[in-house]
Amino acid sequence: MMKSYHTLTVILFALFVFTGCAGPVSKPEQADFLSDYSRMELREDGRINYADESVANYDSFIIDPIVILFEQDPTNPTFTEEELGSLKQYMIDRLTEELTVDDGYSVVTDPGPGIARYRFGFTEVNETIGALNISIYTKVSGLGLGGLSLEGEMVDSVTGEQIAAMVRWGSGSRIARAGFTKTGDAKLMINRWSNEFRETIDSLHGIEK
Repeated sequence: MMKSYHTLTVILFALFVFTGCAGPVSKPEQADFLSDYSRMELREDGRINYADESVANYDSFIIDPIVILFEQDPTNPTFTEEELGSLKQYMIDRLTEELTVDDGYSVVTDPGPGIARYRFGFTEVNETIGALNISIYTKVSGLGLGGLSLEGEMVDSVTGEQIAAMVRWGSGSRIARAGFTKTGDAKLMINRWSNEFRETIDSLHGIEK
């Protein structure tokens, strides 16, 4: 009985302290990062995109450094430069891993024929409250849930012509634990989206799994 009472007290304290500190990532405002927004369509909640069939002509990719497209409160920033830098590198690493797995595609550094360039910008990063990842009770409530939104496009590395574009946003899982870092849920979204990017490219190449 005392154990149950203690558990309830912890949960109520977490609700009191953290309610309002974090919430679901909503559809972001257009950041004017992409070269063209006109061809994208709303596919489902958390996805606006388009991909030209010419993506099938590209087997190698350049991944540009990720850009931060939002401003933090300069007097009380949520994330340090190191945390955001680590998150940007995490996306580059995960996307590279997904593209090259099973010797599928190449990630290169120099432009040329048959090479496309990936450009991504983070439009929002929502903080994960790590303390609320301890208990399944607070986890499933959505309290402390972080997330990520971004804009991205694929362009021909020689001509700069846009051949695919996307706006993505979403919150982390209410089941999968995101750990104790402030970017844990953002990384969960990167994992999911990187896998989807590979699946989309495979599909346009006629590869079904």
